[in-house]
Amino acid sequence: MNGSHLRKDPVTQRWVVISPSRADVPQVAEPSRPQPLGPEVCPFCPGHEGETGAELYVDLAPGGTPNRRGWYLRVVPDRRPIFHIEGGLERSAEGMYDAMNALGAHEILVETPEHAAQWGTLDTAQIERVLRACQVRMLDLRNDQRFRHVIWVKTHGMPASVFQHSHSHIVASPIVPWAIEEELKGFSSHLRWKERCVLCDVLKQEAKDGRRVILREGGIMVLTPYAPRFAFETWIVPVEHSHDFTGARPALLRDLARALQGLVRRVQGLLDDPPFSLVLHASPVGEFTREEYHWHLEFVPRPPQVIGLEWGTGIYINPVPPELAAERLRAVGS
Repeated sequence: MNGSHLRKDPVTQRWVVISPSRADVPQVAEPSRPQPLGPEVCPFCPGHEGETGAELYVDLAPGGTPNRRGWYLRVVPDRRPIFHIEGGLERSAEGMYDAMNALGAHEILVETPEHAAQWGTLDTAQIERVLRACQVRMLDLRNDQRFRHVIWVKTHGMPASVFQHSHSHIVASPIVPWAIEEELKGFSSHLRWKERCVLCDVLKQEAKDGRRVILREGGIMVLTPYAPRFAFETWIVPVEHSHDFTGARPALLRDLARALQGLVRRVQGLLDDPPFSLVLHASPVGEFTREEYHWHLEFVPRPPQVIGLEWGTGIYINPVPPELAAERLRAVGS
């Protein structure tokens, strides 16, 4: 199909319009960037440890001491958290409406002591440290029975942020996010009808087809999904079924680090180092764990503003067919 056409995502059952004719439609101009903080005042740089609050986790370099210089990475509380760890749910009602306290946890993972370093230039071992830190913090947070889900989110180069030092967010919440709930419906439906994991089936078909596969690093496959919402949207998926990211062994984390770095370098080369968002999708935790789920990461360069039709219908419009996106990313090399 060369013209506009609808595609259905087999996981979420979400319909997407692939519309190559809209590739030349002018995009909304990016907002003006605030002046980023330099290393002399950046709270994430070595020497400013006292500005971030006490460490929740630290990977120390030889000779380093907690809450001081001499670290590979550190995790600290967010000073302006979305969710607050103190208190209870405090459910309330206002007529037919429901509300509750924004209970949870919001942590910042400072990914490197180097102010200007980014994933495209970091060595693979440092990205492995980031992934391991995520595992450690997620394992700790899910011990709190008040939390139903823990997510890891990384953004790079976002125009509105003054914090350009490489970092990411770990967030625990008392609810299962809507996006995960929608995916869970797809996993459960596929399991009920075919007695298999839908994402495992997707991986088998994509490996056989090949057109949407960007790269493979050991136990990790990087591909453009069949029905992507956004141009160059990419999924990073473990080949072996697992619902629990925290159970990934060191060898798989090494594969994942290489795959992520390979993807980021390709995107930087092809799209001139665009802003991007990277989100870990994993099963809910505790008594809400769903073993039919298959953890994965979703990557979107230049996260777009949602226009009226997309907002009103929930049907996303993507001007770049995933086969073309994968072809162009493969051609860049790592």
